[in-house]
Amino acid sequence: MEIRDSLIRGSVMEQYIRQIGYIKLNGFPGGLCSDLAEITGASESLTVWNTRQDNGVMGETVCESGPGDELLIKVPFAGATLTIRLLFYLREPWMPPDMSFSDIQFLSRISTEDLEDQVPALNNWNCSEDDIIAQLLHQLLQLYKKYQLEKLDDDEVLQFEYRSLLKTLKIGEGDIEILVNSPGHNTSSLLVRLPLSLQDVPPVLIDANPGSATSLLQNEGVFVPKLYLSPRVESLIGGANTLALPAVPPGTCLLDYVERVLELLEEKVRKAVLCFETRKQFIAQVLCQFGCAVMEYDAERFSKVVLMFEVKDFHFLTFITLGQLFPQFAAEAKYMAWVRYKGNPTRHNKYAHRMTCKHMVATSKWAITRWEADMHRKPTGVGVDSKMWLVLQQAPKIVLQSLYHNSPREPYSKEYSDQKYSPQWTPEEMVRNVRDVILSNVSSFQMSSIRTN
Repeated sequence: MEIRDSLIRGSVMEQYIRQIGYIKLNGFPGGLCSDLAEITGASESLTVWNTRQDNGVMGETVCESGPGDELLIKVPFAGATLTIRLLFYLREPWMPPDMSFSDIQFLSRISTEDLEDQVPALNNWNCSEDDIIAQLLHQLLQLYKKYQLEKLDDDEVLQFEYRSLLKTLKIGEGDIEILVNSPGHNTSSLLVRLPLSLQDVPPVLIDANPGSATSLLQNEGVFVPKLYLSPRVESLIGGANTLALPAVPPGTCLLDYVERVLELLEEKVRKAVLCFETRKQFIAQVLCQFGCAVMEYDAERFSKVVLMFEVKDFHFLTFITLGQLFPQFAAEAKYMAWVRYKGNPTRHNKYAHRMTCKHMVATSKWAITRWEADMHRKPTGVGVDSKMWLVLQQAPKIVLQSLYHNSPREPYSKEYSDQKYSPQWTPEEMVRNVRDVILSNVSSFQMSSIRTN
């Protein structure tokens, strides 16, 4: 008998493990922050709300759960956490689990009729279905959302803001989570999925990050906004901590503020797409002006091109690299690279940050040299320097490499950062400037490579 019970428990546990794997693979159903949900096992005894009826009465019972019989699900909801405990009876796998919720008020408000009407998974429980637990959690979360919306009747201001967001942003009820007088607090919070469209973004800029593109704005208490961005959006415009949210003037309407944040994000997206298109046009101009000299180039993100030139029988390679924020500021590129590395410390992000730091140092030295030269130059009317060099721009990185000479460990190369540059130039003007930089430095580069060898 014990062997039979052990086999039954083992088989049922395998089914539950498969069902949890289904949730992890397909995502937690129904929540705005479903990717942050946690599912763990537990074994302590706890007070649960029994879903079964004894003489028509439903109530609380204390159950001793064996190891692995219980699941603890922490669901992010409107900036807070709703904890759901499911207690399974492995010897009776045809029975639905008992449930417990961290929100005691919700626990006391739901009735048998609510569960029968809105949580059909309980009446149609089939432990052999891979998505049965996912169905149950989704239905429970929808029931909790309905409970919170019913509480809106007690807060006219919050109800008005909620309906205004739905109407103006043209979003559905599933795009907003609202927590009215959250447990343990006298404040309410609201989480809204912003309708940020990435339809016009080149797929190569976002396809490396799976999942949906989500932008969430949370408002707690009187007015404490917080912004959350999905990895797909962060890869395009940077992390939420790199964006300076607009100030909140006294008397600001929630709808007005949400629209301002949405405009900020849309502008960031437009700028990222513009940078991509500028890099693409730059590479296209390189192909037009130096077609036969092109050895290879980045045909996806348009961030790099390699050329081979011959000047007076001296052959050399030219590496031209465009930063992700080209043609924007070098300082901004360095900060964005640091934020990406801090949030995701991979070897690639570490190398990218190191390269932007080197570029920033070189640009700073160049700017200091220009400043010292200007200090010795007398202003002469219209000929006064425009001081555009004070703005540290992210100019194309130009590196010349000799095909004949080696430094101790690698081919001799030299980077040229002292160059004229303006982000207002057309791609054709930028490439023409790169050509001038190469021609004006190739003779000295040849002599330096000979001396080094």
